[in-house]
Amino acid sequence: MKIGIVGAMDEELAPIRALSTHLERIEKGAREYWHGDMHGHQVYLTRCDPGKVNSVIAAQQLIDLFTPDCLFNMGSSGALSPELEVGDLVVATEAIQHDFDLTGWGMKPGEMLFDVKTASESGQLTFTSRQVFPTDSRLTKLAYEAAQASELDTIAGHVPKVHQGRLVSGDQFISSREKAGQLWETHQALCVDMEAAAIAHVCFINKVPFLCVRAMSDKADHTANISFTDFLRAATHNYGRIFDKLIKQV
Repeated sequence: MKIGIVGAMDEELAPIRALSTHLERIEKGAREYWHGDMHGHQVYLTRCDPGKVNSVIAAQQLIDLFTPDCLFNMGSSGALSPELEVGDLVVATEAIQHDFDLTGWGMKPGEMLFDVKTASESGQLTFTSRQVFPTDSRLTKLAYEAAQASELDTIAGHVPKVHQGRLVSGDQFISSREKAGQLWETHQALCVDMEAAAIAHVCFINKVPFLCVRAMSDKADHTANISFTDFLRAATHNYGRIFDKLIKQV
């Protein structure tokens, strides 16, 4: 099986590269990829950089160039649910692009248009729509079980807990308690990031199974008694353990 893996930062990909054998670096245009073997599977990794457009470009190029059988995304997220602590993990079941707004047309927050046409007789627009992009149910179940069965590093004295549910993404860094509360009230999403929902969209269009695992870098009240560097070091070790166990089972 060929597995594509996209992360916003090199540090998030490092533990997967470390677990891969016969690793080779591939340059295609301005993008760098890494190809290796892991538990009998081929893995292809690339850094997308933050933001929805960056992540869409990286995901689509990876799919076009290497035709992976599934695509994984990992990274840090901000907690929206009051139940989440720094270091906790969310295995996403579905994703919404929270900054796509056609509520002025009477649509749901994050609901997107597809197949937009003008009807020949009435001249009215016709379209289909979708608000939620799902992750692959089988991969999500395996990842959730792998995370629960993994011995995870403590972060700021807290043993990470594993949750599963909805996340939201947008081209915004959520830094206010008011905005975080609004996203929680509107979408009941566990966490927020800047890439995952856009990658889920790409995978949905390409019919490629998608999996997303995110670690919380800050709480809904935006308090955290750990530096981002220290958080990232521990979180990436946890990703590595989870994906190592998961890829053995895929």
